[in-house]
This record gives sequence, structure tokens and C-alpha cells, in this order.
Amino acid sequence: MERATLRDLVELDAHPAATADVFLNALTRFRPHVVHFSGHSGHDLISFERGEDGFHEGAIVSAGAFASVIAAVDEKPLLVLLNSCHSAAQAQKLVDTVPFAIGMSDSIGDTDAITYAARFYASVADGQSVQGAHLLSKAAIALNGLPDDELPILAHPADVDPGTTKLVTPPPV
Repeated sequence: MERATLRDLVELDAHPAATADVFLNALTRFRPHVVHFSGHSGHDLISFERGEDGFHEGAIVSAGAFASVIAAVDEKPLLVLLNSCHSAAQAQKLVDTVPFAIGMSDSIGDTDAITYAARFYASVADGQSVQGAHLLSKAAIALNGLPDDELPILAHPADVDPGTTKLVTPPPV
């Protein structure tokens, strides 16, 4: 995003290797418009860190528990991006709470997931619509010769148009 046109309008609050408590605190304190989860997941599970030193297994939570946290905050995000394997079904369930959710329909390679996320956020910060950013990000995966360009799935309610919704817009002149 460092070269994006509207980069100065974007504020990041990153929490690598986040625990469930860090996630809860970030939601209530930062009140993000976008929640990005990058890590491990399954069809109905998400893995947070435990906050322990050394090698350990993650703290596994249900997708329902994750969704209930998103639903519980007063200021809900506009988008949840689950950049993790087998998360498309979870994303689809999140659109009862948020206007947009993105998940992966199968196992996605790390390089593919990174390519998708980098292009998605750069496109959003260039003023692209949610749908435009999503499609450009899928195209970026393919353009780089990577195999997983069909895995990212954009979910939204039927009455919400991702082609007209922009997450970053320039201030009026």
C-alpha cells in the first residue's frame, strides 16, 4: 500500500501472531473497518496463538465463536478477510453481520495468499471498489503464475453491491 494513491487515508493496526485476547482488544479499541485474519483455519475452525513461548499448537476456536465476536461489537467492520485455508463457508456466514467477507474455498498456498492480500489492500487504497479490488487480486495471483486464483470468494448480502462500495474514498474537494 505504500505507493497507493490514498495511502494516507489508511491506518493499520497490526497484531501478528494474535491471541484471542489481542483480537478482542483490537476490535473494541481500534474499531476497524476491516478485520484481516491470516493464519490457519478449517471449514469451521480458526486458530489463534496461545501466547506461549516456543513451539505450540494454536488455540482452536469455532467459526461460530469468531462470528459472534464480530456480531457483538457496537461498531462492526465493513469487511472481514479470512486469508486462511477452507474459510469460504465461514465468510458466507459472516455476511449476516458484516456487508462483505472474503474467504478461501480450499487450501491456499502462502505465496498466493500474500499476493492476494497485498493487491487487495493496494487496490482498496487506490480507491477501487470492494469487487474491483477482489477481482484485481485474483488476477494478480494468476498473472504471477500462481495456481490458486479461483480460491478467494467474496461473500455479501444480495442487497449490497460490492461494485459500488469503496472502503477508501478521497475527501471532497
